[in-house]
Amino acid sequence: MRYTRVNHKTKARRRGRLSILSLRILLGLYLIMLVKIILLKFHSLDLGFLWGRLLAGLQQPGLLSRQLDTGNIIPFREISRSLHSINGHSIVNLLGNVVIFIPLGILLGLLFDHERMAGVRIWVCSLFLSLSLEIAQLLFMIGQFDVDDLLLNSLGGLLGYAICRAVVITFRCVSNETNM
Repeated sequence: MRYTRVNHKTKARRRGRLSILSLRILLGLYLIMLVKIILLKFHSLDLGFLWGRLLAGLQQPGLLSRQLDTGNIIPFREISRSLHSINGHSIVNLLGNVVIFIPLGILLGLLFDHERMAGVRIWVCSLFLSLSLEIAQLLFMIGQFDVDDLLLNSLGGLLGYAICRAVVITFRCVSNETNM
């Protein structure tokens, strides 16, 4: 009987490690997809092109300054503009910035399942990742820096975490009821 109990614990640990590894792989693939969509705009990774854009911006600070001037550094400016002139593009932009970060909240929610203040950590991770991508857009002069994207992306991360928690709690409740 002791052997069986130890064997079950060992199998459970292996399953746990395998699921964490699977989640980390999924997170890595998601991050690659996110960079491809947000930074590269679905184009292939051309390091020569990116390096050239970065050098041009660093050698001519006026280019970076103009790039920042055309962006949005005032919170809620683009969000309110989009809500006042609702059209297909504005809805796709608003919802897209939220939806694209929902998988991040779900994956991190599963990885941080038993950690304290997981929601705050996921919000900080979403904000940091979004800020990194916005700064990269600025430095590589691809797209525009938009502080509202930070807000919407962070909201998407939190929404993903809320979805994850709701599903996990529901699953645990159903599992407990069937085990009784």
